[in-house]
Amino acid sequence: MLRVTEADVRTLLPYSKAIELARDAYLRLANGNAINPDRVWLTVPNGASMFFMPAYVSGQRTVSVKIARLNPRNPAVSLPTVMSDILVYDSQSGVLLAEIPGESLTAIRTAASSAVATDVLARSDMECLGMLGTGRQAEAHVPAIQLVRDISRVVVFSRDMARREAFARKILRDCKVEASAANSPEEVVNESDVLVTATTSHTPLFKGELVKDGSHLNIIGAAEPDAREVDTKLVKRSILVVDSREQAISTYGDISIPIKEKAIEDTHIRAELGELLAKKRSISRGPNDVTLFKSGGLAVLDAMAADYIMSKIER
Repeated sequence: MLRVTEADVRTLLPYSKAIELARDAYLRLANGNAINPDRVWLTVPNGASMFFMPAYVSGQRTVSVKIARLNPRNPAVSLPTVMSDILVYDSQSGVLLAEIPGESLTAIRTAASSAVATDVLARSDMECLGMLGTGRQAEAHVPAIQLVRDISRVVVFSRDMARREAFARKILRDCKVEASAANSPEEVVNESDVLVTATTSHTPLFKGELVKDGSHLNIIGAAEPDAREVDTKLVKRSILVVDSREQAISTYGDISIPIKEKAIEDTHIRAELGELLAKKRSISRGPNDVTLFKSGGLAVLDAMAADYIMSKIER
């Protein structure tokens, strides 16, 4: 069995390739050429929430199963809030071929997914990228979105001043783009043309009416029924696109809570991203419309990335 390292993933999966793979994954799923069962969600009382996410893409040698674990209390005992691993199996024999650590792969494929959504939904003249969160996911989104929009500056906020200032310095150094730390979420929202929320917050990070007309948002954090990063007012005013309609309604608090409040109906979800790419649905946006892409992660994205990594290693 191969044991792939985080360094292997970062070397073998550049953002440009990851965006190509994410686009292909959504297309294949929309066209019925991939199997992406509902993820199994298990929460241990007073313990971790665990997600089991299998997927298979037609014609590929491998089947992948991601096992993700989440516990917001972990930092108190010096453990990551989120941990994950991808187990890769031979699709014919079922033999376990490899174990791939999930941190870098998840960050890169999630950022690639958001980049695809930004390319499809955002206006072409977007210049300021706002980040709420300073973790690995947030960091990965800057170079990914730079590949689809001409970003001239990045503004970031997280609760820890030292971390947000360090994040801004790292982005300036690594991505060669002006970057600054904001003093509040509201400051980020006020300045952003494209906004990414990448936090573990269970409550809305800002008031929805503060989002500028014409903005695009990628909401990638909270993926549990009782957690959300944005409020009902923002969801209601947005052109809403998701990675999976069924998954969004059942497990994304950002969507399921407004539905339970009867503020929106299921039909407020205009499309899945794959449906837009496959031209099975279409949307039109005016210059002042707000577009919102909510994703919680699809196993088919992991499967595409894992199969590609395996093909590079085994050459």
